[in-house]
Amino acid sequence: MAEITEIFVMTMKDPARADAIREAARADFTNLEGVTSWKTYVTTDLNRPTLFAEIYTFPDYETAKNVTPQFATRDATKAFLAEVDEMLVGQYFTEYESKTGEVK
Repeated sequence: MAEITEIFVMTMKDPARADAIREAARADFTNLEGVTSWKTYVTTDLNRPTLFAEIYTFPDYETAKNVTPQFATRDATKAFLAEVDEMLVGQYFTEYESKTGEVK
């Protein structure tokens, strides 16, 4: 099965305050069996609102489906969710293969 990447794009209430809370949540969540990684990206355009992309990887869809619901139930990750101002999008992704089988 293909690796699953879960991507959430959001705004934060107070990005500086969220940093330490995110790190505690990251340490907790990535300790769960089946969570391969959690990376954070931030937009760089100073003329637009700051967006954060929280990107989680799992070895396959079944693992992602079983582990992801725990995010909203753990104390550290609930604290992080409380720092989210607006969730713009969140969904599972996998690498795209064209009809010819090529990875694009």
